[in-house]
Amino acid sequence: MSTFSSNSQKAILLSSLDLFKILDSRAIQSLALNCEEIILNPEEILFNDGEFGDAMFVILFGDLSIEIHKTVIAKRVRGDYVGEIALIESVPRTATVRALTKTYLLKISKEQFHIHFTSNPEVMMEIMKTISERSRENLKFLDRSMEKLQTQKTITSQLQNILNDTLNEIYSFNPTTFHFIQMNPRALRNLKYKSEEISKLKPLDIIGDIAPKEFEEWVALLRSKKKEEIKFSGIQRRKDGSVYPVKTQLKLDCTESPPVIVGIVQDISELREIENKYKQLTLFDPLTGLPNRNQIIYRLPSVILEARNENRSISVFLIDWQNFKTISNSMGHLAGDLLFIAVAKRLKEESSLYTLVGRWGENEFITVLSHPNNQTQVEDAARFLLNSFKTPFSINGQDIFVDLGIGISSYPTNGHDAETLIEQAEIAAKSLSREEGENACCHYHPDMSFDLKNQILLKGDLQKSLERNEFELHYQPRLALESEKITGFQALLRWNHPERGMLFPLEFIPIIKEMSEFIIFVEDWVLKTACHQLKTWLNMDLPVKNIAVNLSARQLKHPDLVSNIEKIILDAGIQPDYLELEITETILTENLETVTFNLKQLSGMGVKLSLNNFGTGYTPLHYLNSFPLDNLKIHRTFVKDISTEKNATIAKGIVSLAKVFHLKTIAVGVETESQKKILRAIGCDFIQGYLLSKPLSAEEATQLFSPL
Repeated sequence: MSTFSSNSQKAILLSSLDLFKILDSRAIQSLALNCEEIILNPEEILFNDGEFGDAMFVILFGDLSIEIHKTVIAKRVRGDYVGEIALIESVPRTATVRALTKTYLLKISKEQFHIHFTSNPEVMMEIMKTISERSRENLKFLDRSMEKLQTQKTITSQLQNILNDTLNEIYSFNPTTFHFIQMNPRALRNLKYKSEEISKLKPLDIIGDIAPKEFEEWVALLRSKKKEEIKFSGIQRRKDGSVYPVKTQLKLDCTESPPVIVGIVQDISELREIENKYKQLTLFDPLTGLPNRNQIIYRLPSVILEARNENRSISVFLIDWQNFKTISNSMGHLAGDLLFIAVAKRLKEESSLYTLVGRWGENEFITVLSHPNNQTQVEDAARFLLNSFKTPFSINGQDIFVDLGIGISSYPTNGHDAETLIEQAEIAAKSLSREEGENACCHYHPDMSFDLKNQILLKGDLQKSLERNEFELHYQPRLALESEKITGFQALLRWNHPERGMLFPLEFIPIIKEMSEFIIFVEDWVLKTACHQLKTWLNMDLPVKNIAVNLSARQLKHPDLVSNIEKIILDAGIQPDYLELEITETILTENLETVTFNLKQLSGMGVKLSLNNFGTGYTPLHYLNSFPLDNLKIHRTFVKDISTEKNATIAKGIVSLAKVFHLKTIAVGVETESQKKILRAIGCDFIQGYLLSKPLSAEEATQLFSPL
C-alpha cells in the first residue's frame, strides 16, 4: 500500500531531496510515476551482500543499517540512497541492508537510472561524490578498527572481513623488501592478478607514475613514523598493461610483526569519466562540438596576451547567422539541427587558419584571426569566409542558403581585453544588420557605440510615447488603374518625437521588436486607429473602401488574433472586407499550422489578405493555392527599373501568376508616369507610391477627396 495519495505528492517529496534537486521537474514527475514504492518493516532485509541487483533505492521515510558480516558499519536516513554501485559497475552487492524502523523506499530500476541519471553529468557527479564520501567513511572505520587492534599481533577476522568487502582496493607490502604480502579481492579483481602471483610483485610494478627514489623516501618516512600517512593521486597498471586513475593512501600497520605498509586505493575511473563528460558539456557546444561561450571567454585573454608579448594584432569576428530563425522555423528542429551542424562544420573547415573558432550564441559564432597585417587583409579574410557560404547546403534533398554578417573588432586598435573586443564585434554586427544587410562585414567604429546609446535613449522615450499620444498613422493612397480613382489607403506608423521630430519606422521599429510587451500595445493601437479612421471617412461619405495594415509574425502566430481583430472591427463599426491585412513571405514559413488556421479564420470573416514583397523571399508557389490570399504586392525593386526588359518580364510574370490564382496585384514604389503606363499595360490592378502622394496625415489624406 502506498503512503502517498498521488504521484504529484511523491514528486513534491522527491524534489525536496538533495539528489533530485539537480533534476528538472519533468524527470521528477517521470520517476514519481514509473518507480515502485517499497515498504520494509523493522529488521526486514532489503538485500544481502553478494546478491546481484538491478535497482537502487532512495529512502523516503525511515532508517536503514549497512552491515558487513553482521557488523553495522553505517546508517542511512531519509534522503540517502543505497544500491547504486550495482547499477554503475554491474557487480554484486557489497553489504547487507536492513530496516531499523518502518521504512518507505523508492525503487529506481536500471532503466530509469540510465534515462534520468547516467545521461545527466551533474547527477552522476553528485552520486560519485557520495560514493567517494562513503569510501572515506569506510577508511575511517578501518582506521578505528586498526587502532582498537594495535595490541593484537594479527588482524582479526572482523577486520579481515572489512578488507575483503570494502569498495576500495587494499594491499600490504614489506617495508624492507617492498614485496606484496596480501591483496584484498577487490584489488586482485581490478589489477587482474591471482593471489599466488602477488608475492613476486612490488608496488612500483603496479604504480605507474611514481619515481622509485621518491617512493622509497615515502616508505622511509612511514617506517620512521615521521609521517602517519602518505596520500597521492596517479595511475595503477594492470597485469595486461592497461591503466586506470586512482587515489592512494599509505599507512604503517604496527599490528603485524614485523610491521607492514598498508595501501588503501580508491579507483576513480567513473569519477574521471563523469568529470570529462562534465568538462565536455561545460566547454563545448553539444550540438556542433565547437568550443562554447565558456571556452571562448577562457581562451581569448590568452590569445590577446600572446599577441601583446609578440607585438602583433588579432581580429575578432562575430559571425551572425541572420536568417537562422526563419529557416529553423520552416524546417523543423531535426532538419534545423542537421543544418546547424553542417554550417558549423563548414565554418570550421574554412577557418583552419584561425586561432579560435567557437559558438557564441543561439545563432552566433566567433572566430579569431591572428597575424593580420592590416585592416584590408582583415576584411578580405571576412569576405572570403562569407563567400564560402554562398554555396547552398543540401538538407533532406533541399538546397538551403544561409545569410551571414560579420562584425569585426581588432586588438589593439579597438580594445585590449576580451570583453571589450567581443562587445565591439557584437555592436558592429548589429550595426551591419540594420545598414548593410546580409552577407556583408563591418569593422567596429566608435560611432557605432554612440548609435547603440542612442537606441537605449530612444527605448526609454518609447515607454512614454503611447501615454503622450506621440504615435501617428500616415496614409498612402492606392489607385485603381482601371478607374483612375483612389479606392483605399495603406496605414503606416510614424513617431512624432517631442525633440527629434517625425521619425520613420526604420528608426524605431527594430527597438520596439525587442520590447516584447510594448510591441503588443503598439500593434493593437495601429489596428484600432486605422479601423476607426476608415469609419470616419465612411461617415463622411468618402469613396474609401479599403484600409491596409501590416501584420507582424508575432500577431499572426498569436492564438487570440482572430477574436482580437473581430472585436476591433465590431468596435469600429466597419465591414470586415474593408480591412486588408498585409503579411510577408517569410511569415508563411513559420509555425505553418497556426498561421494557416488563423489566415483561414480571418478570410472566413471576410478580411482581405495581401502577400507583401512577393518575389523577394522563399515562398513555394503552392502556398498561393494553400493560403486564402486576395492580393499580391509587387516589390518596389521590380517597379524601380521596370523599363528594363528583365524587371518588366518579372513584373509581368507576377501579374500573370496572380491571375492564375485569381488574385489582384498591387505595385508599390511607383514614382513616374512611365512606370504607371507599363504597369497598366501588363495588367496590374492597383498602384501606390510617390507618383500619387507621399504618406499623409489623416487630415491631409481627407483633402485628396476635396473638389479643386
